[in-house]
Amino acid sequence: MNQQNILNPIVIHPHLMQKFMSHKKEFANLLALYSFYIYHAQLQKTNQPLATDEFTRRGLNWAMERVKKTKRLLKEMKIIEVVQKRKFYYIHLFFIYTKKKINELMQNDKPQNVSKDIPKAKEKKQEKSSFEKTLISNQLHPKKIDEIMGKLFQIKGVEKYIFSNEVFTKWLIYCEKRKLKYTKSHLKNWLDVLDKRTTIEQKEAIYTAISKNWQNFYIVPIKKSQYHHFLGRSIKAERYCEKLIDVDIQNDIFLYQFKNMKVRTQEPIDKLFDRCEYFNTENRINSNIFDVIKGVVKKF
Repeated sequence: MNQQNILNPIVIHPHLMQKFMSHKKEFANLLALYSFYIYHAQLQKTNQPLATDEFTRRGLNWAMERVKKTKRLLKEMKIIEVVQKRKFYYIHLFFIYTKKKINELMQNDKPQNVSKDIPKAKEKKQEKSSFEKTLISNQLHPKKIDEIMGKLFQIKGVEKYIFSNEVFTKWLIYCEKRKLKYTKSHLKNWLDVLDKRTTIEQKEAIYTAISKNWQNFYIVPIKKSQYHHFLGRSIKAERYCEKLIDVDIQNDIFLYQFKNMKVRTQEPIDKLFDRCEYFNTENRINSNIFDVIKGVVKKF
């Protein structure tokens, strides 16, 4: 391994040492992990180094469970914060020492003066994902939300899943009420089933399972889906509706989400496409047909 020079020494303030020592058996783990983060913060010349759990596990030669447990303690102690940028997770270190202060710490023998000028980095408010915001709006207990998000963060490629936040949250609330235990593997399996399926199919599957008190939900296979083969298709109506992305239903009204607009109508998907798909607004249209289209398609 190539050694890299670090210009500044690594300094840990006594009040942090006291915090670490208060955890007794975890003292050595906390000290080791925090020192590891500081080391890589200096290498990367930032107070927010990129240090994933897998990278940390290999660097410290720890078990993954040990890494996550120790990192969680540091977060609970408000010493670090995990910040997501796209698909990567960075470790934000709150307590930053300037070069001047480090020199003072190394040369000054008066410990009572050490803490006076230690600048503290501004705490950045971590932007919550839309799914986490949905969990909060449904008034789940904060500890349960942290537990759910913690499991989701462990799923590789979780940011690529496409599903209805509201519908999936209903399922998790149901699991809590029924006291159904679930692991990271359960969450991944559920997301695999819901991924890129229309909202109306997600509702049909989950709401049916909830009404029948099932311990799992089941979505109709794609080959049997009455919606899936319409996805990605466009219709030519009063306005060009480009690429159908999703289908939902609210109060017996279908909501068709196209790439460029939303359409609200009572028309089932097959009838909507049958009426509008073959009409081309660039050509002259019979006025009766035009009225039918105008009545069916409305911009949300």
